[in-house]
Amino acid sequence: MGKWLAWQRRRAHQGRLSPARAKALAMIDPWWNPAWPLQWQRDYHRLRTAATGADGVPPTNLPRSLYRWIRVQQETWEHLHPGQQGLLTALGITPHTPVGERPALATRPYPVSPGLAHARTYAARHGHLTSDKHTRQDGFPLGTWLGQQRRNARAGTLSATTSAALASLDPWWNPPWPYTWHRTWQQYRTAINGSTPLPDALHHWIAQQRARWHTLHPHQQHLLTHSADSTDHSTRSGTP
Repeated sequence: MGKWLAWQRRRAHQGRLSPARAKALAMIDPWWNPAWPLQWQRDYHRLRTAATGADGVPPTNLPRSLYRWIRVQQETWEHLHPGQQGLLTALGITPHTPVGERPALATRPYPVSPGLAHARTYAARHGHLTSDKHTRQDGFPLGTWLGQQRRNARAGTLSATTSAALASLDPWWNPPWPYTWHRTWQQYRTAINGSTPLPDALHHWIAQQRARWHTLHPHQQHLLTHSADSTDHSTRSGTP
């Protein structure tokens, strides 16, 4: 079943899923193919399963990992998709909902990760931190390291110092939407600001974004609208 659903999501992202099947799946679960990372949806379902009572999430008896996850959502609320905000609000979670006890700040000093220096070099060279997982910077496995930092951030275990340092290099180093979308957007932005014709695959991709514009995160819409360096966004951007 998992492989079949993954295939349906892939076909939907490619614009190849029949409207009838998409409608049938949406009737079963309106968020079967969310506009945000599937891992977020899984974590949300873990939380919903653990939640008890009519008032939503109980103040106690949740695993620590879920309390950390909730705090991450509260701290990054403005970056969440409206659909994500709605799902959390339905569970009684808002940016100001007191949930669990905030853990004591760590007092033990930790050495600065060598990954930050390589991330700075990469960002200075490319203007972003949207690398693939195989990227190496001066021999350092930067792509793998960044992937781990994103997982730590989602779990609420990334240090505030590392998070702030990465955000200063690229505000969207850990986007609230699928990372594959962000990599494709970077490719699109590079292509439309270059001198070569836009590849067919990217023509198809931007057409898909226009078709599903209302499902995109407002910040995704902003990135698409302002992708081109020129002022002529009517034909070169993702504006529907």
